[in-house]
Amino acid sequence: MQSKQIIWKSTTTIALTALITAIATTLVIKRIEGINWQQLLSTKTKQTNHLLTEKNKPLQTLSGHSTWIYAVAISSDGQTLASSSYDGTIKIWHLPSGKLIRTIAAHADAVESLAITPDGKILVSGSWDDCIKLWNLSNGNLIRSINLNADDVKAVAISPNGEMIGIGSYSGIIKLLSLKTGTEILRLQHSSSVVSLAFSPDGQTLASGGKNGKLKMWEVKTGTEKYTLTAHSRPIWAIAYTPKGKTLVSGSQDRSIKLWQAETGEEIGIFNGHSKAVLSVAFSPDGETLASGSYDKKIHLWQVETQELIETYQSHTKPVWSVGFSPDGKTLASGSADETIKVWPVSVIKSSHQSKVKDDECHGSECNAKPEMIFKEVQEIAKLEELNQKLYQQINQSWRETPRWYEDLEYRVRVNGDGAIVSYEAMNQSAKYYVLETPLPRLVDSAKNQAVSQKQKQFGLFRVILTPTGVLEVSPWWGW
Repeated sequence: MQSKQIIWKSTTTIALTALITAIATTLVIKRIEGINWQQLLSTKTKQTNHLLTEKNKPLQTLSGHSTWIYAVAISSDGQTLASSSYDGTIKIWHLPSGKLIRTIAAHADAVESLAITPDGKILVSGSWDDCIKLWNLSNGNLIRSINLNADDVKAVAISPNGEMIGIGSYSGIIKLLSLKTGTEILRLQHSSSVVSLAFSPDGQTLASGGKNGKLKMWEVKTGTEKYTLTAHSRPIWAIAYTPKGKTLVSGSQDRSIKLWQAETGEEIGIFNGHSKAVLSVAFSPDGETLASGSYDKKIHLWQVETQELIETYQSHTKPVWSVGFSPDGKTLASGSADETIKVWPVSVIKSSHQSKVKDDECHGSECNAKPEMIFKEVQEIAKLEELNQKLYQQINQSWRETPRWYEDLEYRVRVNGDGAIVSYEAMNQSAKYYVLETPLPRLVDSAKNQAVSQKQKQFGLFRVILTPTGVLEVSPWWGW
């Protein structure tokens, strides 16, 4: 750990500086009235350098539900969208036209989860009435109803081969059922209520997110627990795998979104842009873009490779409970507590590798060789010492302000292999409130281009503490 004591300016200098700062701040505020400063303080600064506006309007707004919309699901051919509501109904829509096909009086209580089989023939719904039901998607007929004798079905997921259903309940029990017969195959026990589930693309692993912030990985064939992560400090409302399955994302009530290396459980990225709970996440079919919906009524689009906020949709007037991409990745559907579904246009985001190879020029091994980005955390002591020193020097040289806070500001800071600050996460409330009085925002901005262009995808995690007495402390997050 490294620490230093700030040398205070004289009283005269401080007073003069404060006066000049006040005048300058007044002028700046008059020039940029309308900024939501509370949002700005809680938003990670790894985003585009312009203010996001409502320039992107939805292509369609589908209305018909009379209560909160909890879930949306899109068929594999992109023609059908299913939505479910707090009142127990399910609506089936023709997605290209936005036309309502039918309404199903599906359950006796709220339907919080939906999933469609890979062949697009069967819709599975999970409800607070302790039942899951299977529906013929083409005609809306009930195929099977299964009473699970569980306390609220919070999440359902279908295996990639379409043979198995995963069900997570408020009681913490996870059941794996045969989709064909409805019989129970395996029963697993999470450490708290299960509020999110996802199968890996190869179908060999099931990920479960708990109300206690724990993320568990299970071997589907045997039911063996592979590992448990203390992933978040609040419930994990949403999880999803990238199409290639190497990376998992989790969205939490703690307002953060985290990327994990699926095989090892290593944290490889943090997205902090929402001001309230993250309720839903989804990857685009090519894995290049991540969508997140939040209780703050906004939808964020992130570029996965650079972990940069690239777009914000904000036409919903209430929390966004569900998001999902169309199979071609050109549109995004969102379901909200404002009783509407919105369909948004999505610009295709190409990575630097993909931009060099046109789709019609991609053949055989060249296509298969496209890597999914994997970020490796630095473990070597010598490298950690080097990055620790660089991080300390950056903050030390930039921190000249007199602290106005009354308790330690603690941040988790992520640097790339060259020591440039890529991102930071406030670990206490004071750290969030006083973030603009620290050097971190401007250091992230200056490091942005360097972080994006870095070829070696290594990073280090460090604990940075700025005390009220002017002491700076920097040390590896996991210790020496």
